[in-house]
Amino acid sequence: MRRLKIAIVLNRFFPSSGGQSYFSFLASELSKKGHEVYVFAIDAEDKNPKDYKLVLVPVIKRPKFLRIISFILATRRILSKHEFDIIHMVDEGLTMNVFNPHGGVEKAYLKQEFASIDNRLYYLLRWLRRYLSPSHYLILWLQKRQFKGEKVKKIIAISQMVKENIQRYYGIDESKIAYVFNTCDLNRFRPENRERFLVPVREKLGIPLHSCVLMFAGHNFRLKGLKVLLRAMQTLIVDEKKDLYLIVLGRGRISSYKRMAKKLNIADRVLFLGSVSDVERYYAASDIYVHPTFYDSCSLSVLEAFASGLPVITTKYNGASDIIRSKDGGIVLEDPADFMALKDAILYFMDEGRRAFARKIVRKWMEEFGPERNIDETLKVYHEILTR
Repeated sequence: MRRLKIAIVLNRFFPSSGGQSYFSFLASELSKKGHEVYVFAIDAEDKNPKDYKLVLVPVIKRPKFLRIISFILATRRILSKHEFDIIHMVDEGLTMNVFNPHGGVEKAYLKQEFASIDNRLYYLLRWLRRYLSPSHYLILWLQKRQFKGEKVKKIIAISQMVKENIQRYYGIDESKIAYVFNTCDLNRFRPENRERFLVPVREKLGIPLHSCVLMFAGHNFRLKGLKVLLRAMQTLIVDEKKDLYLIVLGRGRISSYKRMAKKLNIADRVLFLGSVSDVERYYAASDIYVHPTFYDSCSLSVLEAFASGLPVITTKYNGASDIIRSKDGGIVLEDPADFMALKDAILYFMDEGRRAFARKIVRKWMEEFGPERNIDETLKVYHEILTR
């Protein structure tokens, strides 16, 4: 296969933050295979990456709708100065031949965003803020152009849920959509970490070795279902007297969720650790990964949990549920708001025998979607476009 000149275009490029780590991996691996790779972004964590070239895009940062418009115009102007074989667009742009909506479909996200709000006043405030904002209408217009634009030769969907949402909301022919499931670092996240980190991490956190530990990670606590998880924990700890702890990682309104945990009488069993750089240690110190999300295009943390050997509980609104083959290694909930169903799922995996069996199979599930497969399938999409 010939050497390609590839542009990857996204708003912000902070690989240490959630799903953006995928694009650092993608750029590096494509470069290692001999391709010339450029990453275009408004801002970036590492201004001097060694494997690929970084180009910062100047924009008007506020208000949001002007940032979007200026990003569209600036990327069009800058990209026109190069002759790229592939322009792999991730965020808010129109100059591309590959569109990869890593965040999913805006209309599907919005439906679930409002479903995650149980306070009527807050629902109204969020609704007004959203539907009175010019950015809202600009984003919907833009995404329609991105999906239906003639210059877009292929759309990469990172999960079956995203693929189905693209078809449902935009009527895109299946032949235009490539299913390339997300991946994670199988060397960094592995079951063997448990032997190294379980004891020191639990000792540091003051968690007994015999206790069952849940882990939750995400930057939007409400959307990811933390409130529902805390209610399920109250039932298990207060009502059923289970020996259970929860590790919460990520940015969010920690103070309000701490107050909720205190009100539910489980504050001493919930540890809010904020953002961490060594997240693999916390998977290793946990027994079950719980992600009762209202919407996730394909949660990277779920893939990391499987790679680490943990059984996972999530919902049908998480594209990462594609990987779950059976109840032996994971449970997919129908309703993210049903804390009793979540409680039953946690109770199922509190059985040590079930967790031990899950550790034997979930790593194999993740290995089916390893990094090499992801890169090969992405390159296949690129070459399919170029040979048309």
